[in-house]
Amino acid sequence: MIDLRALHRELRALHGPQGWWWPGEEPFEIAVGAVLVQRSRWEQAAAAITALRGAGLLEAEALAGADEEDVRALVRPAGFSRTKPRRVQALARWWDEHADAAHELSDAALRTELLGVEGVGEETADAISLYCFCRPAFLCDEYARRVLRARGAMVPGSYRAFRRALEGVLAEAEFEVAELAELHGLIVEEGKTLRSSSAPPTVEPARSAAPPRARR
Repeated sequence: MIDLRALHRELRALHGPQGWWWPGEEPFEIAVGAVLVQRSRWEQAAAAITALRGAGLLEAEALAGADEEDVRALVRPAGFSRTKPRRVQALARWWDEHADAAHELSDAALRTELLGVEGVGEETADAISLYCFCRPAFLCDEYARRVLRARGAMVPGSYRAFRRALEGVLAEAEFEVAELAELHGLIVEEGKTLRSSSAPPTVEPARSAAPPRARR
């Protein structure tokens, strides 16, 4: 499909080091952001995160037990007020009950568990796996689709097929987790410069300087 090592070098030369890239000091905050940014701009998700933090609800147990109407008001800036409050609370319940034991799961088992959480689709599961649990994952998002197509790669239409098509080249590249985190940031930066008739990407946070401090 494409030499991802060469792509990483090319994009790093163009855009400079990106570090851990995704914003957020704690893994749970990052995970909540990954849900809130779905089909929204990052500025909208960030406003909702700020509101949750101000209300003391950026702790999994507190958010899981909060009144849904209160959560609805706080995350309203992120849009989709009927579904996103329910989804961030579903994530909070899973996190409160399972995050501590997640390090015992294989990469595939962790991803399967995440996909069982309401509102966590394949892209969000990969983002949480990578940026919250430091698992090797490549986000096959619209930016990646755009960047690889611009370099002549044949990109399958669905997320799952795209992910499957990259398995071989990812194994060959032997990226460290930190490199995958940076590569995603580099692809986003490059993707912003490319014109595309595709639907707008849903994940566009600003970069963070360092990996999260803990899994919980």
